[in-house]
Amino acid sequence: MAIIFDLDGTLINSFEVHSELIKKATDRILGKDTLPLKFIYNNIRFPSKKMLGIASDKYNLKLSNKQMEDIIKLKDAMFTKNYVKQIKFYPGSLQLIRFIKNKKIAFCIATSMNSEELSKVKPYLKLGSLAKIVNSPALKYEKPNPYIINMALKLLNADKKRTFYVGDAETDYAASVNAGVTFIGVNNPKLKKLGYKYFSDIKSLSSFIKRNYLVFL
Repeated sequence: MAIIFDLDGTLINSFEVHSELIKKATDRILGKDTLPLKFIYNNIRFPSKKMLGIASDKYNLKLSNKQMEDIIKLKDAMFTKNYVKQIKFYPGSLQLIRFIKNKKIAFCIATSMNSEELSKVKPYLKLGSLAKIVNSPALKYEKPNPYIINMALKLLNADKKRTFYVGDAETDYAASVNAGVTFIGVNNPKLKKLGYKYFSDIKSLSSFIKRNYLVFL
């Protein structure tokens, strides 16, 4: 058995940081106060380009493909150490990872973060010492594309029929379906009816795995 974890919104709370950066990048590219921060935050679980497409239609922005890509690039460029320091693990995340490692359950992290973002977050959160990580090399590989899950399966040499993917977004669920692995939802009530099980937070998932960890061996 194996467990693959999403990172943003699943193990770490980074939504506020990413929402603020997309707001700043959009205002700078368009030259005006355009998108409400609340809208961005409520839709931040979508891949950035999809979220900007939804925003373009909702607020009649008529964003071009190039503008959306420029916003994303600027957002990534502003993702400095000052912003990284605002990102924290959700309560229970580190304890869960350490428990899984101690019980020798095969696991890794699969994130849609690009290499630039990951290179800043990884040392700050000491992710390299916690888990093996795969990430998305380009926007076209973002979820619901199963690319990072498939890469994680190869990394773990895991049987997809015996693998669980833990995520917080509907695109995580879709990616798990496309990859043929079993989905476990956390931190997002919209996922209650999707996948194998749903947990309101990582602490609840941690308690479940600690009680049932033999299932994952």
